[in-house]
Amino acid sequence: MQISPSQFSATQSNELIERLFRAPVERHTLSNGLTLVNRPDFSSEVVSVQVWVKTGSIHEDSLIGSGLSHYLEHMLFKGTSRRDGKSISREVHAMGGAINAYTTFDRTVYYIDAPSSAFHQVVDVLADIVLHSTLPVHEVERERAVILREIDMGLDDPDRQLSQALFRTAFQRHPYREPVIGHRALYEQVSSEELRAYYHARYVPNNMVVSVVGAVAPEECLAEIDRCFGSVPRGRLAPVRVEEEPVQLAARREDIVGEYNIFRGGLGFKVPHMSHPDSPCLDSLAHALGGGESSLLWERLRNQRNLVNYIDCRNWNPGGSGLFWISYVCDAVKSAEVEQAILDLLAEVVTQGLPESVVEKARRQALTSEINGRKTMSGQASRLGLGEVVIGDIHYGRRYLKRLQAVQPGDLQAAAQRYLVEESMSAVTLGPAPQVIDSTAALEEKLALEPFEQVTMSNGARLLLQPDSRLPKVHFRCVFKGGPLYEPAEQRGISSLLGELLTKDTARRSAQQIAELIESIGGSFSATGGNNTISFSIEVLPADLDTALELLSDALIEPAFKPATFEVERAAQVASLKEEDDEILEFGFRKLRERFFGEHPFAVGSDGRVADLEQLTVEDISAHYRRLIHASNLVLSVTGDFQSSVMLERLRPFLESKLPAASFQLADVAAPVLANAYSGSEIMEREQAVVLQAYPDAGIQTKDFIVAEVLNELFSGMSSRLFERVREDQGMAYYVGSTRVIGLHTGMFVFYAGTHPTQAEAVVREIDLEIARVADAEVTEDELARCRTRLKAARPMGKQTLGARAMHAAIQVTYDLPIDDDAEHAEQLDRVDAAELARFARKYFAADKRVQLIVGPAAS
Repeated sequence: MQISPSQFSATQSNELIERLFRAPVERHTLSNGLTLVNRPDFSSEVVSVQVWVKTGSIHEDSLIGSGLSHYLEHMLFKGTSRRDGKSISREVHAMGGAINAYTTFDRTVYYIDAPSSAFHQVVDVLADIVLHSTLPVHEVERERAVILREIDMGLDDPDRQLSQALFRTAFQRHPYREPVIGHRALYEQVSSEELRAYYHARYVPNNMVVSVVGAVAPEECLAEIDRCFGSVPRGRLAPVRVEEEPVQLAARREDIVGEYNIFRGGLGFKVPHMSHPDSPCLDSLAHALGGGESSLLWERLRNQRNLVNYIDCRNWNPGGSGLFWISYVCDAVKSAEVEQAILDLLAEVVTQGLPESVVEKARRQALTSEINGRKTMSGQASRLGLGEVVIGDIHYGRRYLKRLQAVQPGDLQAAAQRYLVEESMSAVTLGPAPQVIDSTAALEEKLALEPFEQVTMSNGARLLLQPDSRLPKVHFRCVFKGGPLYEPAEQRGISSLLGELLTKDTARRSAQQIAELIESIGGSFSATGGNNTISFSIEVLPADLDTALELLSDALIEPAFKPATFEVERAAQVASLKEEDDEILEFGFRKLRERFFGEHPFAVGSDGRVADLEQLTVEDISAHYRRLIHASNLVLSVTGDFQSSVMLERLRPFLESKLPAASFQLADVAAPVLANAYSGSEIMEREQAVVLQAYPDAGIQTKDFIVAEVLNELFSGMSSRLFERVREDQGMAYYVGSTRVIGLHTGMFVFYAGTHPTQAEAVVREIDLEIARVADAEVTEDELARCRTRLKAARPMGKQTLGARAMHAAIQVTYDLPIDDDAEHAEQLDRVDAAELARFARKYFAADKRVQLIVGPAAS
């Protein structure tokens, strides 16, 4: 007997909504006009402090399109009267926190997520940078070059190009038409005086909102915000004229042609702001049309007609107005047919409407989205800031969800008739020229969690259980050893494809039925492939536990691997690889990996390579399923709102009696990497160049792994010497740092930077100098202390969500490591000193082991 999605009554829905919003939220306005919104949450010793400045690119007045707001965001990290630029990031990292900022059309947000013990220091840093920045003239010029690199990145990013084209097509007068980062020609003209004047005009307390969520008492929070922010007087805040967009009377379009591997398109329709009464209807309509694999667009255009590799729909309306936006990726030869198919479906919705089941699914998805948005302190603080700054009501979430419960099918049809009309449509495309078509397609009480309980079944399957009732969700994570080391030489990427297919057809249901079922209950069902494992997860509300268990059992025991679904998912994986090759950094990283690893399985990423994927058959997938899906190769981790005894009783029969019990054949994970020294280049006609430099790395199960972890932290982040030298001091690169390809016994340590083609060699020299500094044991204790603190803090901050904790525990057990090794990890970090770093650098970062690649235009 199949399980149908449980239906919430109006009473049940309202009870759950009230449960979500029963936590108290305080709102205060200081005497200088600054607003504080605060929600205490003692579920984790973490705090998120966010400063929302109510100014963005639409407020740049006579300098609209110059990127002033974004420029200023960068400059506020360059020093105050009390701190120089480098001290800011060092201080935050030393407290174990993370600092960042972002700029949008209508706001600029600065935030720090950190241990709650550092709350006073966090507030002091944020108040200092937003209210007391000095904007040094020499830093203004240096950062100008850095942002020019970021502009180049945008010019190289096809998805960003497409979205910018859609906005400038849809908005002819409104400042939404101008990119937030600004136009290069206008940005280059911005003077230090103009930047300073904009700062003093807009960065005044009465134009700011501070949002705080975390383990801080309300009275302590208010006192500290008042102490740090309250001393600055209210400022004169002149109104900024934002030009209204006239009514659109005819369809518009822009088609961009270039050297792209895949075709991208978008259709946009103007819609009202988020607090408009039609907003819940439009959100529901977006879910129905393109909100998942059971949505109308996905089912009809991808699954039935195989016209697109990807399609989605969103209702973007956080400001004064917005866009109802459908985007897709397809083969260029199908582009015209895709656009017509979308218009045909919209016309069908306008004339025939949608069934009641669509509305119920939208309710569940919206409710789940609200729950998911409250998983971390940062997410909760963002929701408070959005309500206060954009909507003007910190309780908007409750009102919105309750209004959503009242949405009827006729309301969706009326919204479609009102807004999805061809005369107000803006269409944009970006793809290859016609002759070059080769695309294919907490709760507030402090609650200490119990450690994971591990149960090993008689057939070797391992079950990990950790109840957590703070949020009404249950998360299942299945992890298997897999990935490149377990793949036949000519079947690279088959593990990731298998993982995806395990979430599709089964003997009981089709892929479409599964997608429709999981989305109708507001759940999620997804797969992930990596260098050493494959995994899939299911997350649902507790009321839908039976559905989740049935889907879990069917996926592992009775996958169907239907040819049609296989073809669709294989094509999507191929298209994703081609899409990545449009990105210069992804393209360069793939070439570097091939060159470095040679014949080793890690030469190809977990997504595989196009040639191998195109040769795969359903039989190959079935054979790989039989290789990997064994009881002794399974770790199932469960976190969330359940009772351990009940969950164990439900899972034991399935785990012990139904899973294949044959012995699992382990791969040779210690296979050596025989990298030969190499220095070369790859041509890719882009505005920027990417520098990549690879060395051997230590594996997870080796004693040097912790040293490599410290080194990766040392070379990365805004407070690293490498970042300070290359970006801050010399302005040679927009991004620079290090990353790793990690195996159990081997890996690849990579330095990377995005720069101007003429400065690539200079960046290489800086990387070499930094490696030499480490090899000479010149790393200071202050640098090491920041790295240790940051890595220690990353553990609790990275395990705030159910899914993150489940994944971490399952991976640890899969790798034969302790489930909870935070204390041991901290002790190991404390033992890593400059001498250890030097030893590692001399052993691994040797010139005769280096593979260096510079990717960029031929002219360089």
